[in-house]
Amino acid sequence: MEDRPIFPISDHCDGTRFCNPWGVKISKSLAELVRWKMESKPRPWPGAEVVNTGTPQLTAPTIKAAVQVTYIGHATVYLQDHSGNILTDPQFSSRASPVSFAGPSRSRKPALEIAALPGVQTVLVSHNHYDHMDLPSLRTLDRHFKPTFVVPLGNAKFLHKVGIDHVVELDWWEHWQNIQLVPAQHWSARGLSDRNKALWGGYVISMSGTKIFFAGDTGYGPHFKMIRQRCGAMDLSLLPIGAYDPRWFMKDQHMNPSDATMAHLDLASHFSFAMHFETFRLTDEGFLEPRQDLAHSLTHRQIAANHFIIPEVGHTILVKPDQWSVI
Repeated sequence: MEDRPIFPISDHCDGTRFCNPWGVKISKSLAELVRWKMESKPRPWPGAEVVNTGTPQLTAPTIKAAVQVTYIGHATVYLQDHSGNILTDPQFSSRASPVSFAGPSRSRKPALEIAALPGVQTVLVSHNHYDHMDLPSLRTLDRHFKPTFVVPLGNAKFLHKVGIDHVVELDWWEHWQNIQLVPAQHWSARGLSDRNKALWGGYVISMSGTKIFFAGDTGYGPHFKMIRQRCGAMDLSLLPIGAYDPRWFMKDQHMNPSDATMAHLDLASHFSFAMHFETFRLTDEGFLEPRQDLAHSLTHRQIAANHFIIPEVGHTILVKPDQWSVI
């Protein structure tokens, strides 16, 4: 018996499962996974905990045309303006895993703990992979701050199961207040039998007149130009640059730094901000390679280095219409 449709049927959903509508099929076979693990030659990664060098500055800006961006680690970014704040893909746990004793472990601690945040009004979750939807972190945030959690279609049930009630589900291009869910090129699963039964996406956020794009997790694809066409040029884009090797296995689901620079251009982004690197070892590239490869790609594409920010974990960056600075 076929599953009954439970989601709106669209170019990216048949009613029960979601897809990337421009023809990219990300699913890899067991044989391909085994091939990757058999051929894997991981490059150097620290054996000991990496000490964060940035010190978060969390006093909200009073300038109405400014946004503060604090890099907490991986895809966790704290956005503040004079009137509110948003936290993206909160991951404060020691592992990105369904269990606490196995799975990818942090190479560095979060820049700060949840209790140190001055407040959280809105939490954005891009998709349900464990390094982006960390339910222990979400439960703690709910207990401390009672924020509104915004998730793509099919993901609210995971939050409801752990007692989180203030959840808004969106389909691609739908809005909630100053937030719009937009396409990403990715996939979803929390277990062995729920592949692509929940949607994934990025977000376009308006704060103090600044248009911010949070990519979540994505491969490079036509969706960046689609977002630019429908939403306009971005003032600031938060773009992933890590977890990309080997390319034959990863390129459709994770951008490398060269892809990230292309996304920066496709979005006509005034500034971009690198994320999703130097936290969890998920793939084969070395610890410093994303940072080094991004610098090389910016030079190759003649993008000014001060237009694509490579933050240190813990840095707080003040973004104004035509400039940014570490504070």
